[in-house]
Amino acid sequence: MWLNANNRELQWFLEAAAVYWEKNLPRADDDAAVVVEMFHQDIRVNLRNLAFANAIRRLRPARLVVLTGVEDQWRRTLWNGFDVDTVRQIAQAYGADEVIDVWAAVRREAETPELDDVTVTAYTDATYCRLAKVPRLPADHATRPDYRLRRRYAGGLAARYERVFAGPVVALVTSHVDYDQWGLAVEVARRRSVPIIHTQQTGCLKAYGLFPEHDTRTGTFREELTRLIGDAFENQVWPQRDGLRRSAELVAWRAKVNLGRPSWWRGGVTASVDLGNPAERARMRASVVSRLGFTADRPLVTVFNHAVSDALGTNRELFGSLADWFADTADYAAGNTDAQWLFLDHPSQKLYDSTGFFDSVAKRHRKARHVVFRPSATLSKNALWSLTDLGVTVRGSVSNELPAYGIPVLQAGWSEWSSCGLSTVVDDTDAYWKTLESSIAAIRDGADLVTEEQVRRARLWLWLYRSGTDVVTPLVPQWEVWPADTLLKTMRAAYRHIEADADPLFTAVQRMWTRQEPMLTRTDWLA
Repeated sequence: MWLNANNRELQWFLEAAAVYWEKNLPRADDDAAVVVEMFHQDIRVNLRNLAFANAIRRLRPARLVVLTGVEDQWRRTLWNGFDVDTVRQIAQAYGADEVIDVWAAVRREAETPELDDVTVTAYTDATYCRLAKVPRLPADHATRPDYRLRRRYAGGLAARYERVFAGPVVALVTSHVDYDQWGLAVEVARRRSVPIIHTQQTGCLKAYGLFPEHDTRTGTFREELTRLIGDAFENQVWPQRDGLRRSAELVAWRAKVNLGRPSWWRGGVTASVDLGNPAERARMRASVVSRLGFTADRPLVTVFNHAVSDALGTNRELFGSLADWFADTADYAAGNTDAQWLFLDHPSQKLYDSTGFFDSVAKRHRKARHVVFRPSATLSKNALWSLTDLGVTVRGSVSNELPAYGIPVLQAGWSEWSSCGLSTVVDDTDAYWKTLESSIAAIRDGADLVTEEQVRRARLWLWLYRSGTDVVTPLVPQWEVWPADTLLKTMRAAYRHIEADADPLFTAVQRMWTRQEPMLTRTDWLA
């Protein structure tokens, strides 16, 4: 567990949490269980899972079963501070009846799951790329010992999860839905018709839900979620746009100078956007265009690279991989001189790529003077927003951020907000290339590719993400409450001094759970 807390502070927190939950949870009278994973080493992630799981247990008394553990490759690449004993202590303080070290069991024995081979292999491939930090599978991956071990582990995980979900399970609560240790649990849960709660690592308490009654099983978890979020936005949020307009405008203003999480593509001092009008944007654009070697008389398309090994294939994507999309778009740009092209690397790419992929693509096109590659940190958001006439991404957060400030975005895939009408989302690669071409031509002709409605939708989405679906409860401090001692002290005070009556955690979860809504909400939209 990534904690680094004073041991006395940790013990005081555990004692306070144990007393609180013992007094505020009804006892289970059958074998039904809420299953919650604790695979992440950041305590803030796990505390969100546990809080939501216990809120469900107040509605439906059940046992609490915790899945945890760490595997060597996960430890080497990401979880260097993971400690199973600390996880067990925290889980027990929240009333866990059983803590299963899943990875210890998987390493001990090889098992064959009922889950189909295609699904198990897909999670194997995505996990291998992520842990090796490579954009694509190596050509000889099938014969590599490390890949074959990854494949055996995936089968073992699926089989272990099938055992866990063989009995009555009320819900699965998970922080992630991708990769082997999380994604395979989600797949087994869906096949067992178990509701899945997907908590988020931002704000106070945010969560999405996929209930069996609304799962068409025609796509991945994220595909289903995109559709359900779009429906909720269209039917419950958009009709209230006039009443929410002032709040949405305020959030849009705050987001301009507060672009850490959830708009995590860029945070820090260079994240401020303070361009107030078209004249200010034009002056800034002239300066930045000159500095980058562009000219002011041609459209400028900004292509936002992704963390190239991140969660491959988990939502709808038009290209075989994130790397294929980026490289193919660069090839297209090199041959299209009707526009100027800025390709930006993801600011966290070093955590996802060990191959120098971005630099290799840039090197291939170094002779194309109308195409420029830059690390994202070399440009402030003021500079970036001033020169971008069209943003291009697959599923990045810029696809909801840019339209809020009047900049059009083309998506070559789906993100959770892709059905909310903020950006242009195309269905196949032919449509992608045609839309790129037509958008550039329209910009050259002086057309405005963003409608006023799209701007309003994008700003309403910012409100929804940062406010409407962020439940403020003392039982889950805001993500920025850190370091660990501060977090634990804050939570200890809540457990010792704030009564549970009408706590927003419990009322919001009850509303989401009983109505089977796809999002946890701060208030009752139907009231």
